[in-house]
Amino acid sequence: MTTLSNSFRLACLPLAVVSLFLPSHAGAHGVHFDGLELDDVVVEDEIDAIHTLGGITSSQGVLGQKRLANQNPARSSDVLEAVPGLNVTQHSGGGKANQYFLRGFSLDHGTDLSVNFLGAPLNLVGHAHGQGYADSNMIIPELLSRVEYRKGPYFAQDGDFSTAGSLNLDYVNELKRGLASVSIGEFGYRRGLLANSFKFNDDQTSLLYAFELTDNNGPWDIKENQYKHNMLLKLNHRIDSSKKLELNYSGYESRWTSTDHIPVDAVAQGVVGRFGSLDSSAGGFTQRHALSGNFTAVWDQSITQVRAYVADYKLDLYSDFTYGLRDNAPLGRPGVLSDQFNQFDSRTTYGGGVTHTVFENLSFVQSQLALGVDYRIDDVKPAGLYESIARQRLATRNEDSFEQRNLGLFVSQQVLPLSWVKLTGGLRYDQFDVDLNGQFDADENVATPNVLRSGSRKDTLLSPKFSASFTPFEHNTELFFSVGRGFHSNDPRGLFTAAPVDSLVKTRGVEAGVKTTNDAKNLSASATLFQLKSNSELVFVGDAGTTEPNGATQRNGLELIASYFNRSGFEVDGFITLVDARFVNVADNGIPNAIEESAAVSIGQTLGDFKLGYKLKYIGSAPLVEDRSIKSDSVINSDLFVNYKVNNDLSLNFSIFNLFDRDNSDIQYAQDYFLAGNQAFGKTFHPALPRHVRLTANWLF
Repeated sequence: MTTLSNSFRLACLPLAVVSLFLPSHAGAHGVHFDGLELDDVVVEDEIDAIHTLGGITSSQGVLGQKRLANQNPARSSDVLEAVPGLNVTQHSGGGKANQYFLRGFSLDHGTDLSVNFLGAPLNLVGHAHGQGYADSNMIIPELLSRVEYRKGPYFAQDGDFSTAGSLNLDYVNELKRGLASVSIGEFGYRRGLLANSFKFNDDQTSLLYAFELTDNNGPWDIKENQYKHNMLLKLNHRIDSSKKLELNYSGYESRWTSTDHIPVDAVAQGVVGRFGSLDSSAGGFTQRHALSGNFTAVWDQSITQVRAYVADYKLDLYSDFTYGLRDNAPLGRPGVLSDQFNQFDSRTTYGGGVTHTVFENLSFVQSQLALGVDYRIDDVKPAGLYESIARQRLATRNEDSFEQRNLGLFVSQQVLPLSWVKLTGGLRYDQFDVDLNGQFDADENVATPNVLRSGSRKDTLLSPKFSASFTPFEHNTELFFSVGRGFHSNDPRGLFTAAPVDSLVKTRGVEAGVKTTNDAKNLSASATLFQLKSNSELVFVGDAGTTEPNGATQRNGLELIASYFNRSGFEVDGFITLVDARFVNVADNGIPNAIEESAAVSIGQTLGDFKLGYKLKYIGSAPLVEDRSIKSDSVINSDLFVNYKVNNDLSLNFSIFNLFDRDNSDIQYAQDYFLAGNQAFGKTFHPALPRHVRLTANWLF
């Protein structure tokens, strides 16, 4: 297990004191951000779930609207940090997918963390920028009703990209009152949100709608000029007392200029400032328009859920991370220093599934049996990588059109043989079929023709799961043990090369934990020991257009979560995660960007019409190369906010982000680059936002 640094001890001291007593009521952390009264949003707290007899691990939970309303996100996706142990960051403009870190995994843009939004998956297979790419920038935090999180490969309903965990996000069905919100802040930040709902058809049907516009320049020397617009429609129809239908439309578009990560030496030598850019034309455009639906029927002793979705997606991204290593003479640009490349992805993703859950309450045992099927198709036309300069394509590195089909079948049986014992067994079957046609630059010479490639492939995998939980004590304490197998798929394009990779990488997990709460249910804590193994960290590297095979890995970790609140308006919660992450059977065993220490604590106090909130986050140093000779700098960040309820209609929020103006980094790498006429290797970084303030006015109508 890793050793705590001094800065880590200081960052965690408030939480360490509290965690002597506390809980993780669903494990959330954070404080109120939007100034809304909780009663102003209608939420259905009891939502049908596959495991209705209760959780099967100490590391899963459901964050309800009350918990999520306590977040104060600087960026919309930051609200996901309500999930204990999850760190979310951004390194290349506000329109690009976030990067995620959980349980010692550097998840890139979603490789081992599956994200479902309004019933449709966000992770994209064979994405032009990287496998599992999951853009969550369309989230409207004020409308979230629940985030269900599960960690580890122990859940039969979770398939691809779920080894570290899975997230399921949903919005409220209706608002009691409409919401008009306006935010202004430093660096040209402006945001407007209009949301409301109404009922019709004798109140059997409700329609929620929302429109969001955001402009932002950021602190960058080259203005980000981000423009994002977002639209939501959510129709909820109760057919009768036992059946309901939900339809969702989500439309999101964004364009931006990005400041990519730059060499630390470039700043030290005065070549560029901390917020400077070495390629002023980097940036991109993205869009996602999705329809999804869910039908639920409750029978005498069972529940049936039917899901369907279709999503149209595009990304046109221009990046430059090395700034002059490429010889541009063959591209007709001799003497031009640029390594810019363009990644383009256009696809339609559609699919659905059915889950049928049967309950039996016999005299001698309680039982729950869930049977399910999922089917997904990704129709990609194309995913491509191109050489470019100043957003002008000059050559094709690879360009592939493919269709991947994923069939998933699962069964989960849960029984309570004794009142204090719960056993859950599961089995999942996955089948992947890929048909691909494309081209690639085999010799990296633009003067020679690209090589054509095509083919078909079929792969299957069985993933067994087992969990047991025990409540042997009279007070509210539960013990857990889980073991299971999972997987993540590799980029389909990596299957049709001279050295093809495995299509499906097997993973294994085991964990033991404990959850406890007091009788008043306002104090809770959990502790989880876990181990996660992966046969290989094979990942298609979208930035380079190649697949890089890495060795087997193992992660051993401890996760502590705690929370407390009382009737006087005080609340505190947080987490500590410690992980030993390494490649196995090799001397240089550091996993680049695998965070081994992280923690967060949030404190809030309500005083009449005022609420004060403070959040402290710590991210420890991580190796950037396998021999651990280069490491990232640790991050300590503090945010502060004040909410003031002017009257029943108007509330104000004043936020200070990065309160102590620390020179933190959103991300750091070790890589080759070109600087001051020479090729070099060293640390690069993307700076986090400096201290900045933001004012938000919320009007209920």
